[in-house]
Amino acid sequence: MELTRRDLFKFGGVAAAGAATAGVLAGCSPTTASESSSGDAEATTSSWRDQPEMPTEFAETVDCDLVVVGAGNGGMVAATTAAQNGAKVIVLEKNGAIASAREAIGALNSNLEPDHKEDVPTLINHAATVNAGDINAPLYKTWAEKSGEMIEWMKETLEPKGMLFPFEWHAPDDPHAYYPAMCYNPCLDEYNPDGPNYGAYMHLEVMTDVFTNDLGGEIRFNTPAQQLIQDESGRVTGVVAEGENGFIQINASKGVIVCTGGYGANTEMLDELAPGNSTWCGLTSATGENGDGIRMALWAGAELEAGGGCMVWNRAILPDGFEFDESRTGGDIFLPGSQPFLHVNIKGERFMNEDQCYPMSFAAGANQPGHYSWIVWDGNYWDDIKQFDTCGCSRLYPAPSGTAFNADVYDCEALTKEHLDSFWLQPRLENGSLKQADTLEGLAEAMGFDAETTETFLATVEHYNELCANGEDTDFGKPAYRLSDVETAPFYAARIAGALLVTIHGVITDTNSQPLRADGSVIEGLYVCGNDQGGFYPHNYPSNFTGINAGRTATFARIAAKHALGVE
Repeated sequence: MELTRRDLFKFGGVAAAGAATAGVLAGCSPTTASESSSGDAEATTSSWRDQPEMPTEFAETVDCDLVVVGAGNGGMVAATTAAQNGAKVIVLEKNGAIASAREAIGALNSNLEPDHKEDVPTLINHAATVNAGDINAPLYKTWAEKSGEMIEWMKETLEPKGMLFPFEWHAPDDPHAYYPAMCYNPCLDEYNPDGPNYGAYMHLEVMTDVFTNDLGGEIRFNTPAQQLIQDESGRVTGVVAEGENGFIQINASKGVIVCTGGYGANTEMLDELAPGNSTWCGLTSATGENGDGIRMALWAGAELEAGGGCMVWNRAILPDGFEFDESRTGGDIFLPGSQPFLHVNIKGERFMNEDQCYPMSFAAGANQPGHYSWIVWDGNYWDDIKQFDTCGCSRLYPAPSGTAFNADVYDCEALTKEHLDSFWLQPRLENGSLKQADTLEGLAEAMGFDAETTETFLATVEHYNELCANGEDTDFGKPAYRLSDVETAPFYAARIAGALLVTIHGVITDTNSQPLRADGSVIEGLYVCGNDQGGFYPHNYPSNFTGINAGRTATFARIAAKHALGVE
């Protein structure tokens, strides 16, 4: 609690702060991989599906009411909820610390904000459109109905420790820009409406203090879960974990809650399950999310939903000479990549409406030659960014005071042109990944275009400027207020590809977060939450729903804990 918060948010550590979930993992039961997995039969030969042998010797045996696997946005909520209801809870975390928290928590129609009510069917149908209709609508309905109670509980629990819960409701004056009012941005000790806000990302630290010091809960760090224990009926009755001195058998009379953050750091699972979403990423925030929680559930008899989605930001700036590989690294985070400036491909051609959700913009570029696009803007960029009025974590220009989190989500400094220039532009100009020139011809040369491509590029910019002047994008339909000409020197360009945040499809569950077998029966004693749980966005993340992932993770973790204990 006494760490220097400013240091927490500087370059290297902040990508993980967006990730929000981490885990503990692996697991097993009598069900075989070939029986529990969905997909074609050849896939069962993949090693990630292999079920390990159950250990027979244990250095320690422990009894408790509830085991929570993963100390992140889901795990700490589940553990604290259960401990408040008198349960003996053990949290297993394979890393040496709790996971990094997200600053935005999505909760609908809370009593904390009675003036902001959203129509739930409208939200569900928008989410369905983003995911080609392939969502679990009852899960959305459950989150919508119970997330308000979750955020009220979180405030009641953490406010005595100094956590504040400012609410974000700003949206552009555009009936087609759908930004539901649902985002809470917890800050420790103080909240500055116009930034900076160094106390953001701290609510899991505070919750851990409540769980361990106030409620007597136990977190075992550096203790990865390895197997689920099931009785003859198939009920999950505990976990086998690996401790410093050997295997530990932890018996859980009320159940096991798995919240391990998906499989974003497991190259084999990504290549098999989500190649279309993740292959063309030049950056990843995934570190310890190896899919162990999902594997545990599959070995216990659960099904993995169809799809293969990842949350991918359009924020990876690529250096000269970059080549994609399975590591999904080599790029650098670049927040301005999410602004709806002009995009062209390596042929100098415009190819999309740049006013898209982050993963959709990324996907459009990934399907172009070279699997990235060039983002292009001019010297009026600060005025353009003001005009764009983007919301959520892409915001670079402050919203009206008090209506949004007006701090850079990567270092929590106030949003100003000076900050944009010094933190985002100048370092990339110095390392050469951001190109700058006084003429468009010079910019094309800096982009490595040959004479023919330069001619195409110049014609593209000229035509785009005409669309901007006329206030109508007759090519791709970008809204007029998100059109910005490229006429005023200096001119800028950067290669933009995907920045992988987390995987977002998982195990099929009911509305209590209990995994289902292929026949629809519930796996008793087991709960799966967060990025291990399916049903929300198997194909695409609705990034205009600011805070939805942290919000749904916390909501279903709380649901799971209460259901396991049989409390309302």
